[in-house]
Amino acid sequence: MPVSKFNQEWFNTGRRARFKAEKQARMSGTLTLLPESSYRATAHWYWRQGWNSVMRQELEAYLDNGETPQRLNAEQHITKIRKQLGAHA
Repeated sequence: MPVSKFNQEWFNTGRRARFKAEKQARMSGTLTLLPESSYRATAHWYWRQGWNSVMRQELEAYLDNGETPQRLNAEQHITKIRKQLGAHA
């Protein structure tokens, strides 16, 4: 099932928010807080998937080396997670 442009943007926004929050947390020495993204369930779900798609290696490369995070395709990422969980797409 294809992901709409709107939902892909929510996914990307979640990823960007994660990198920003982790950077801010490291600079301030506090914990990363998961912000509320939207009251729309679908939008929030895609945003949260984007937030959760950030891997530790990506964060370390971004925070330690200043590497620009890669953009991910939400549909491919979600399909990969479903396969790992044993669910059929």
